[in-house]
Amino acid sequence: MAELTRRATTLIKEMIAADGKLPPYNEEVVRQALQQTQSYAQIIQDLIQAAQAEQEKRQRQQQQGDGSTDEADAGNATTAEDAGAIIVYHETILKLKRILLNYMRMRADCLIRVRWQQRMLRAEVAENTSPAESEFFKEYDKALNEYMGTGENGIGMDLTLDLTPPKDANVRVMVLRDHGSITFSHSASVPLVKGSVHNLKCSEAEHLVRLGVLQVLDPNC
Repeated sequence: MAELTRRATTLIKEMIAADGKLPPYNEEVVRQALQQTQSYAQIIQDLIQAAQAEQEKRQRQQQQGDGSTDEADAGNATTAEDAGAIIVYHETILKLKRILLNYMRMRADCLIRVRWQQRMLRAEVAENTSPAESEFFKEYDKALNEYMGTGENGIGMDLTLDLTPPKDANVRVMVLRDHGSITFSHSASVPLVKGSVHNLKCSEAEHLVRLGVLQVLDPNC
């Protein structure tokens, strides 16, 4: 019991050690913790049913007048022992549930940050997610796009552009890696060649900066 709890605690340690990044989903430990909580829940149910059966047996013996004091005392001792076991198993279930819920919450928060900062689930992040997490990101992305869109329930504004207010409308950037040609609002197609320097709008450069394509050369954005 203690060993499983210790292993489950490593889930939180993995998230802390990742320092804001998304580590691989630890399916093995999560599965073991879930299976064990189900096993403990079954043990609790069995103990309760056994205690109820013992209580009913003692009541029948008392009604029939053939129950001895020793039998009653033995029944009380067994019930007290079972009650202690139920408390231990129940507290262990609660602890495992808290660990798992915190683990899922921390990973969900990380995926939300990815959506706001990078706008997409890049391959190196996607390979670390579980199927449920990939579906969560997809649904969150859909909901956020609908909210920021121009539809009936949208606000018509991209909230992910300026997470911090820019000091100037434009910024000088240097291309860190080849990224093909992109058409910006102020010009025709611009080839983003490694080492080249460009003057771009903060709103158009910020996304590429987050992706590691551009490096800001001045602190305007």
